[in-house]
Amino acid sequence: MDEEVKTTEAAEETAAEETPKAEEKPKKKKEKSAAALTAELKEAKEALAAQEDAYKRMLAEYSNYKRRTEQEKEQIGLFTKGELLKSLLPVLDNLERAATAPAGEEYKTGMEMIIRQLEKTLADMGLAEIEAENAPFDPELHNAVMREDAEDVETETVTQVFQKGYRLGDRVLRPAMVKVAN
Repeated sequence: MDEEVKTTEAAEETAAEETPKAEEKPKKKKEKSAAALTAELKEAKEALAAQEDAYKRMLAEYSNYKRRTEQEKEQIGLFTKGELLKSLLPVLDNLERAATAPAGEEYKTGMEMIIRQLEKTLADMGLAEIEAENAPFDPELHNAVMREDAEDVETETVTQVFQKGYRLGDRVLRPAMVKVAN
């Protein structure tokens, strides 16, 4: 029995020695896990900082792009206005000469020439007159201000133009003011 007690005591001592070792291993694993988590957290913070930096740079680039395009748009507008005004200056010169000319038939002829010059200048820039006289009424191109009962004309046909309409390309700048047959 003494041997059994000694064996049992030895087994208990061995178990007692192994138990702390078993407990130490999980602690080491926990310590490694904490170290690994700390490293992962550091990497995540660095990645976040890199993303924030990239975001701030992209935001700054967009702000610069927006400012630059606004400036370019303004410059294009000024350039376009300048070109338009430069092409109208000869017409203005001729109107000033006509204002000093004596009234009469020559004056009327001169004014008609200035009107043709202005029409040509505007046409060269893309301005086109909307054909309205005797055309079918189109509410996109015509502004009907009067209606009349006309016998020899189909209904919904423009019978008279009060004010010419103009378009620039496909865009209607001003619809023609017209009278339409019922």
